Amino acid sequence: MEHGYSLIKQIKIYNTDPISSIDLNEEILLFGTMLGYCGYYIIPEEKLIKISDREDEHICATKIKKNKLYIGVGDEKIMIVEKNPIKKIINEIQNYDDESDHFKVCEKTYCMFNDNLLFSIELSIPKDDEKKATINQCDWNIKNIDKGKSFKGRMEISNFWAPFDFNGKYLIFVEFFDDNKRFFDIYSFYNETFFQKINLKTSKEHIGHISHAKFCGKNKIFLVHSYKICQIRDFNFKLIKEFEHQGNEIIAIDIYTNKKEYMEIILLDINCDVYLYKEKDNNEKYLFNLHKLDCIEEQIKQQKFFSMGFPYYIKFHKKLIAITTDQGCFLLKEE
Repeated sequence: MEHGYSLIKQIKIYNTDPISSIDLNEEILLFGTMLGYCGYYIIPEEKLIKISDREDEHICATKIKKNKLYIGVGDEKIMIVEKNPIKKIINEIQNYDDESDHFKVCEKTYCMFNDNLLFSIELSIPKDDEKKATINQCDWNIKNIDKGKSFKGRMEISNFWAPFDFNGKYLIFVEFFDDNKRFFDIYSFYNETFFQKINLKTSKEHIGHISHAKFCGKNKIFLVHSYKICQIRDFNFKLIKEFEHQGNEIIAIDIYTNKKEYMEIILLDINCDVYLYKEKDNNEKYLFNLHKLDCIEEQIKQQKFFSMGFPYYIKFHKKLIAITTDQGCFLLKEE
Protein backbone atom coordinates (compact mmCIF):
# COMPACT_ATOMS: atom_id res chain seq x y z
CA MET A 1 0.00 0.00 0.00
CA GLU A 2 1.27 3.46 -0.93
CA HIS A 3 -0.37 6.89 -0.63
CA GLY A 4 -3.16 5.22 1.37
CA TYR A 5 -4.57 3.16 -1.54
CA SER A 6 -4.68 -0.62 -1.97
CA LEU A 7 -5.66 -2.80 -4.93
CA ILE A 8 -8.95 -4.67 -4.65
CA LYS A 9 -9.08 -6.22 -8.13
CA GLN A 10 -7.58 -6.01 -11.62
CA ILE A 11 -10.08 -6.87 -14.34
CA LYS A 12 -7.76 -8.25 -17.04
CA ILE A 13 -8.59 -7.95 -20.74
CA TYR A 14 -6.89 -8.59 -24.07
CA ASN A 15 -4.84 -5.68 -25.40
CA THR A 16 -6.97 -5.75 -28.54
CA ASP A 17 -10.22 -5.52 -26.54
CA PRO A 18 -10.17 -2.29 -24.52
CA ILE A 19 -12.73 -1.51 -21.84
CA SER A 20 -15.28 0.88 -23.34
CA SER A 21 -17.51 1.63 -20.33
CA ILE A 22 -17.55 1.29 -16.53
CA ASP A 23 -19.82 2.17 -13.60
CA LEU A 24 -19.16 1.89 -9.89
CA ASN A 25 -20.86 1.97 -6.51
CA GLU A 26 -19.96 0.63 -3.05
CA GLU A 27 -20.89 -2.96 -4.00
CA ILE A 28 -20.39 -3.34 -7.77
CA LEU A 29 -17.85 -2.58 -10.50
CA LEU A 30 -19.67 -2.97 -13.83
CA PHE A 31 -17.66 -3.04 -17.08
CA GLY A 32 -17.90 -3.73 -20.81
CA THR A 33 -15.38 -3.93 -23.67
CA MET A 34 -15.18 -3.01 -27.33
CA LEU A 35 -15.67 -6.65 -28.41
CA GLY A 36 -18.72 -7.14 -26.21
CA TYR A 37 -17.28 -8.83 -23.12
CA CYS A 38 -19.14 -7.55 -20.06
CA GLY A 39 -19.50 -8.47 -16.43
CA TYR A 40 -19.41 -7.17 -12.89
CA TYR A 41 -17.27 -7.62 -9.81
CA ILE A 42 -19.08 -7.96 -6.46
CA ILE A 43 -16.78 -6.12 -4.08
CA PRO A 44 -17.93 -7.51 -0.68
CA GLU A 45 -17.91 -11.10 -2.02
CA GLU A 46 -14.74 -10.71 -4.12
CA LYS A 47 -16.54 -12.44 -6.97
CA LEU A 48 -16.36 -11.78 -10.73
CA ILE A 49 -19.56 -12.49 -12.70
CA LYS A 50 -19.48 -12.74 -16.50
CA ILE A 51 -22.61 -11.54 -18.27
CA SER A 52 -21.45 -12.10 -21.82
CA ASP A 53 -18.17 -13.28 -23.36
CA ARG A 54 -18.90 -11.57 -26.65
CA GLU A 55 -21.76 -9.64 -28.21
CA ASP A 56 -22.35 -8.62 -31.80
CA GLU A 57 -21.21 -5.07 -30.95
CA HIS A 58 -19.20 -3.19 -28.37
CA ILE A 59 -20.58 -2.28 -24.98
CA CYS A 60 -21.38 1.41 -25.42
CA ALA A 61 -22.71 2.14 -21.93
CA THR A 62 -23.10 0.67 -18.44
CA LYS A 63 -25.29 1.87 -15.57
CA ILE A 64 -25.94 0.53 -12.06
CA LYS A 65 -29.51 1.26 -10.93
CA LYS A 66 -30.67 -0.08 -7.55
CA ASN A 67 -31.16 -3.83 -8.08
CA LYS A 68 -30.57 -3.81 -11.83
CA LEU A 69 -27.62 -3.38 -14.19
CA TYR A 70 -28.19 -1.70 -17.56
CA ILE A 71 -25.81 -2.58 -20.40
CA GLY A 72 -26.00 -0.88 -23.79
CA VAL A 73 -24.82 -3.09 -26.68
CA GLY A 74 -23.94 -0.73 -29.52
CA ASP A 75 -27.11 0.65 -31.06
CA GLU A 76 -28.62 -2.83 -31.10
CA LYS A 77 -30.08 -3.55 -27.68
CA ILE A 78 -30.14 -2.96 -23.93
CA MET A 79 -29.53 -5.85 -21.54
CA ILE A 80 -31.08 -5.48 -18.08
CA VAL A 81 -29.45 -7.79 -15.55
CA GLU A 82 -30.65 -8.65 -12.06
CA LYS A 83 -27.93 -7.73 -9.58
CA ASN A 84 -27.22 -10.88 -7.62
CA PRO A 85 -24.44 -13.51 -7.42
CA ILE A 86 -26.14 -15.65 -10.08
CA LYS A 87 -26.15 -14.08 -13.53
CA LYS A 88 -29.68 -13.50 -14.72
CA ILE A 89 -30.63 -11.41 -17.74
CA ILE A 90 -34.20 -10.39 -16.99
CA ASN A 91 -34.81 -8.36 -20.12
CA GLU A 92 -33.31 -7.62 -23.52
CA ILE A 93 -34.71 -4.60 -25.32
CA GLN A 94 -34.06 -4.73 -29.05
CA ASN A 95 -33.79 -1.41 -30.87
CA TYR A 96 -34.61 -2.92 -34.26
CA ASP A 97 -37.54 -5.05 -35.43
CA ASP A 98 -35.52 -6.39 -38.33
CA GLU A 99 -31.84 -7.31 -38.00
CA SER A 100 -31.20 -6.14 -41.56
CA ASP A 101 -32.33 -2.63 -40.54
CA HIS A 102 -29.72 -2.65 -37.79
CA PHE A 103 -26.83 -3.60 -40.07
CA LYS A 104 -27.75 -0.85 -42.53
CA VAL A 105 -26.99 1.88 -39.98
CA CYS A 106 -24.84 0.42 -37.18
CA GLU A 107 -21.48 1.49 -38.63
CA LYS A 108 -22.49 5.15 -38.61
CA THR A 109 -24.60 5.26 -35.43
CA TYR A 110 -23.31 6.75 -32.18
CA CYS A 111 -24.94 5.98 -28.82
CA MET A 112 -24.85 7.45 -25.31
CA PHE A 113 -26.57 6.37 -22.11
CA ASN A 114 -28.03 8.43 -19.25
CA ASP A 115 -29.98 6.82 -16.44
CA ASN A 116 -32.74 4.93 -18.29
CA LEU A 117 -32.44 6.85 -21.56
CA LEU A 118 -30.55 5.64 -24.63
CA PHE A 119 -29.57 8.36 -27.12
CA SER A 120 -28.54 7.35 -30.64
CA ILE A 121 -27.78 9.43 -33.70
CA GLU A 122 -27.23 8.33 -37.29
CA LEU A 123 -24.36 10.31 -38.76
CA SER A 124 -22.77 11.09 -42.07
CA ILE A 125 -19.23 9.84 -41.50
CA PRO A 126 -16.38 11.38 -43.54
CA LYS A 127 -14.40 9.06 -45.76
CA ASP A 128 -10.72 8.41 -45.07
CA ASP A 129 -9.56 10.93 -47.69
CA GLU A 130 -12.31 13.47 -46.97
CA LYS A 131 -10.97 16.62 -45.32
CA LYS A 132 -13.67 19.19 -46.01
CA ALA A 133 -16.34 19.62 -43.37
CA THR A 134 -19.98 19.61 -44.42
CA ILE A 135 -23.27 20.13 -42.58
CA ASN A 136 -25.69 17.22 -42.63
CA GLN A 137 -29.22 16.55 -41.45
CA CYS A 138 -28.91 13.68 -38.99
CA ASP A 139 -31.73 11.71 -37.35
CA TRP A 140 -31.58 11.15 -33.58
CA ASN A 141 -33.61 8.98 -31.24
CA ILE A 142 -34.04 8.88 -27.44
CA LYS A 143 -35.53 5.71 -25.99
CA ASN A 144 -36.91 5.38 -22.46
CA ILE A 145 -35.85 1.84 -21.59
CA ASP A 146 -38.23 1.37 -18.65
CA LYS A 147 -41.32 2.63 -20.46
CA GLY A 148 -40.40 1.43 -23.95
CA LYS A 149 -41.21 4.81 -25.45
CA SER A 150 -39.12 6.81 -27.93
CA PHE A 151 -39.08 10.30 -29.34
CA LYS A 152 -37.22 11.32 -32.44
CA GLY A 153 -35.91 14.39 -34.20
CA ARG A 154 -33.40 15.72 -36.68
CA MET A 155 -30.48 18.08 -36.20
CA GLU A 156 -27.87 19.79 -38.34
CA ILE A 157 -24.36 18.69 -37.48
CA SER A 158 -20.90 18.70 -39.04
CA ASN A 159 -19.47 15.43 -40.34
CA PHE A 160 -16.39 16.24 -38.21
CA TRP A 161 -17.54 16.27 -34.59
CA ALA A 162 -16.75 14.90 -31.11
CA PRO A 163 -19.51 14.11 -28.59
CA PHE A 164 -18.92 14.65 -24.87
CA ASP A 165 -21.99 14.16 -22.71
CA PHE A 166 -25.75 13.54 -22.73
CA ASN A 167 -27.88 14.30 -19.66
CA GLY A 168 -31.32 13.29 -20.95
CA LYS A 169 -32.28 16.82 -22.02
CA TYR A 170 -29.17 18.19 -23.68
CA LEU A 171 -26.17 17.03 -25.70
CA ILE A 172 -22.78 18.75 -25.60
CA PHE A 173 -20.26 18.29 -28.40
CA VAL A 174 -17.77 20.13 -30.59
CA GLU A 175 -17.79 20.60 -34.36
CA PHE A 176 -14.68 21.11 -36.49
CA PHE A 177 -14.74 23.07 -39.75
CA ASP A 178 -11.24 24.52 -40.06
CA ASP A 179 -8.48 25.87 -37.79
CA ASN A 180 -10.45 29.06 -37.15
CA LYS A 181 -13.94 27.60 -36.96
CA ARG A 182 -14.64 25.21 -34.10
CA PHE A 183 -17.97 25.27 -32.32
CA PHE A 184 -18.85 24.16 -28.80
CA ASP A 185 -22.51 23.18 -28.92
CA ILE A 186 -25.32 22.59 -26.41
CA TYR A 187 -28.30 21.04 -28.17
CA SER A 188 -31.76 20.85 -26.57
CA PHE A 189 -33.79 17.79 -27.52
CA TYR A 190 -37.04 19.21 -26.17
CA ASN A 191 -36.88 22.31 -28.36
CA GLU A 192 -34.89 20.61 -31.12
CA THR A 193 -32.68 23.70 -31.26
CA PHE A 194 -29.17 24.71 -30.27
CA PHE A 195 -29.29 26.24 -26.79
CA GLN A 196 -25.75 27.44 -27.32
CA LYS A 197 -23.32 27.47 -30.23
CA ILE A 198 -19.98 29.13 -29.50
CA ASN A 199 -17.12 29.65 -31.92
CA LEU A 200 -14.15 28.69 -29.76
CA LYS A 201 -11.68 30.65 -31.87
CA THR A 202 -13.58 33.93 -31.75
CA SER A 203 -14.93 33.79 -28.19
CA LYS A 204 -13.60 36.36 -25.73
CA GLU A 205 -11.58 33.71 -23.92
CA HIS A 206 -10.13 32.39 -27.21
CA ILE A 207 -10.60 28.75 -26.22
CA GLY A 208 -8.96 26.32 -28.59
CA HIS A 209 -8.99 22.55 -28.19
CA ILE A 210 -11.54 21.10 -25.72
CA SER A 211 -10.62 17.54 -24.73
CA HIS A 212 -13.32 16.84 -22.12
CA ALA A 213 -16.72 18.27 -21.20
CA LYS A 214 -19.39 17.01 -18.80
CA PHE A 215 -22.70 18.19 -17.39
CA CYS A 216 -22.49 18.73 -13.64
CA GLY A 217 -25.04 20.00 -11.14
CA LYS A 218 -27.83 22.24 -12.37
CA ASN A 219 -27.04 24.04 -15.62
CA LYS A 220 -23.28 23.75 -15.16
CA ILE A 221 -20.59 22.30 -17.40
CA PHE A 222 -17.09 21.19 -16.50
CA LEU A 223 -14.62 21.30 -19.38
CA VAL A 224 -10.92 20.85 -20.04
CA HIS A 225 -9.26 22.86 -22.78
CA SER A 226 -5.67 23.11 -23.94
CA TYR A 227 -5.25 19.71 -22.22
CA LYS A 228 -4.76 21.19 -18.71
CA ILE A 229 -7.03 24.22 -18.19
CA CYS A 230 -10.10 23.17 -16.18
CA GLN A 231 -13.21 25.33 -16.06
CA ILE A 232 -16.70 25.31 -14.60
CA ARG A 233 -19.14 27.28 -16.75
CA ASP A 234 -22.87 27.85 -16.91
CA PHE A 235 -25.03 27.08 -19.95
CA ASN A 236 -24.45 30.60 -21.27
CA PHE A 237 -20.74 29.75 -21.23
CA LYS A 238 -20.07 32.27 -18.48
CA LEU A 239 -16.95 31.31 -16.51
CA ILE A 240 -17.65 30.37 -12.87
CA LYS A 241 -14.33 28.88 -11.76
CA GLU A 242 -11.03 27.98 -13.37
CA PHE A 243 -7.86 26.19 -12.34
CA GLU A 244 -4.81 24.80 -14.13
CA HIS A 245 -4.20 21.10 -13.61
CA GLN A 246 -0.91 20.55 -11.77
CA GLY A 247 0.04 17.42 -13.69
CA ASN A 248 0.28 16.49 -17.37
CA GLU A 249 -2.36 16.07 -20.11
CA ILE A 250 -5.74 14.98 -18.67
CA ILE A 251 -7.08 11.79 -20.26
CA ALA A 252 -10.11 10.98 -18.06
CA ILE A 253 -12.41 12.69 -15.56
CA ASP A 254 -15.33 11.84 -13.28
CA ILE A 255 -17.57 14.20 -11.33
CA TYR A 256 -19.55 13.85 -8.12
CA THR A 257 -22.03 16.57 -7.12
CA ASN A 258 -23.42 16.67 -3.57
CA LYS A 259 -26.77 18.04 -2.41
CA LYS A 260 -25.32 21.52 -1.97
CA GLU A 261 -24.24 21.50 -5.61
CA TYR A 262 -20.53 21.43 -4.74
CA MET A 263 -18.49 19.31 -7.11
CA GLU A 264 -15.66 16.89 -6.53
CA ILE A 265 -13.78 16.15 -9.75
CA ILE A 266 -11.30 13.32 -10.10
CA LEU A 267 -8.66 13.73 -12.82
CA LEU A 268 -6.41 11.12 -14.46
CA ASP A 269 -3.49 12.28 -16.59
CA ILE A 270 -1.23 10.63 -19.15
CA ASN A 271 1.55 10.15 -16.55
CA CYS A 272 -0.74 7.89 -14.43
CA ASP A 273 -1.17 10.62 -11.80
CA VAL A 274 -4.56 10.92 -10.11
CA TYR A 275 -5.79 14.19 -8.59
CA LEU A 276 -8.97 15.26 -6.79
CA TYR A 277 -10.36 18.80 -7.16
CA LYS A 278 -12.87 20.02 -4.56
CA GLU A 279 -14.92 22.97 -5.75
CA LYS A 280 -15.81 24.00 -2.20
CA ASP A 281 -12.14 24.52 -1.31
CA ASN A 282 -11.09 25.45 -4.86
CA ASN A 283 -8.17 23.08 -4.39
CA GLU A 284 -6.63 20.30 -6.51
CA LYS A 285 -5.01 17.57 -4.41
CA TYR A 286 -2.58 14.91 -5.61
CA LEU A 287 -3.72 11.39 -4.64
CA PHE A 288 -1.33 8.83 -6.18
CA ASN A 289 0.48 7.59 -9.28
CA LEU A 290 -1.09 4.36 -10.53
CA HIS A 291 2.19 3.13 -12.00
CA LYS A 292 4.03 3.52 -8.69
CA LEU A 293 1.59 1.88 -6.27
CA ASP A 294 3.23 -0.91 -4.22
CA CYS A 295 0.00 -2.92 -4.32
CA ILE A 296 0.36 -3.52 -8.09
CA GLU A 297 2.75 -6.29 -9.15
CA GLU A 298 6.09 -5.22 -10.65
CA GLN A 299 5.52 -7.42 -13.71
CA ILE A 300 2.32 -5.49 -14.47
CA LYS A 301 3.95 -2.12 -13.80
CA GLN A 302 6.67 -2.92 -16.35
CA GLN A 303 3.98 -2.61 -19.02
CA LYS A 304 2.63 0.69 -20.28
CA PHE A 305 -0.81 1.72 -19.07
CA PHE A 306 -1.87 4.41 -21.57
CA SER A 307 -0.05 3.74 -24.83
CA MET A 308 -2.74 2.32 -27.13
CA GLY A 309 -4.62 5.57 -27.71
CA PHE A 310 -7.97 4.17 -26.53
CA PRO A 311 -10.44 6.35 -24.61
CA TYR A 312 -9.75 5.78 -20.91
CA TYR A 313 -12.16 6.07 -17.98
CA ILE A 314 -12.02 6.80 -14.27
CA LYS A 315 -14.85 6.44 -11.74
CA PHE A 316 -14.93 7.16 -8.05
CA HIS A 317 -17.49 6.39 -5.37
CA LYS A 318 -16.76 7.30 -1.77
CA LYS A 319 -13.41 5.55 -1.04
CA LEU A 320 -13.34 3.50 -4.26
CA ILE A 321 -11.61 4.42 -7.54
CA ALA A 322 -11.75 2.44 -10.81
CA ILE A 323 -9.31 3.22 -13.65
CA THR A 324 -9.24 1.64 -17.11
CA THR A 325 -5.85 1.07 -18.78
CA ASP A 326 -4.27 -0.97 -21.56
CA GLN A 327 -3.96 -3.74 -18.95
CA GLY A 328 -7.62 -3.72 -17.96
CA CYS A 329 -9.40 -2.02 -15.07
CA PHE A 330 -7.83 -1.42 -11.66
CA LEU A 331 -10.18 -1.14 -8.68
CA LEU A 332 -8.59 0.62 -5.72
CA LYS A 333 -9.67 1.53 -2.21
CA GLU A 334 -8.52 4.33 0.07
CA GLU A 335 -7.48 2.86 3.42
